[in-house]
Amino acid sequence: MPNNGADFRGLGANAGNGIVYADGFAGAGGVVGPKTIINTTITFDPPSLATGAIAVSSGITLTGTALGDHVELYPPYDTQGIAVQAQASAANTIVISLHNRSAGTVDLASGTWGVVVKRRV
Repeated sequence: MPNNGADFRGLGANAGNGIVYADGFAGAGGVVGPKTIINTTITFDPPSLATGAIAVSSGITLTGTALGDHVELYPPYDTQGIAVQAQASAANTIVISLHNRSAGTVDLASGTWGVVVKRRV
């Protein structure tokens, strides 16, 4: 790898420590890390999904959510090979995307899912 003069091992007192300063996350003013905006639960009943199938839920109201927020889901059980992802789709609304990566049809039960919404402030 050519040396273009960039040294990412740290600066000043952190020289050689492997600390990289990017976008203000590592201290000194500016941007701070994401802040938890919402920590709650929702009742969600995923559809039955055949192998390879993808489904997106209808909008789920989650007051306080804004476009660009990071949405984390915590299912109440083993998702049996179903990949789950959520995103804010509009103000106060999230959608959940599911992808069955298993070798058979999976029908997950309705349950109480944990939801955490974070926002970069």
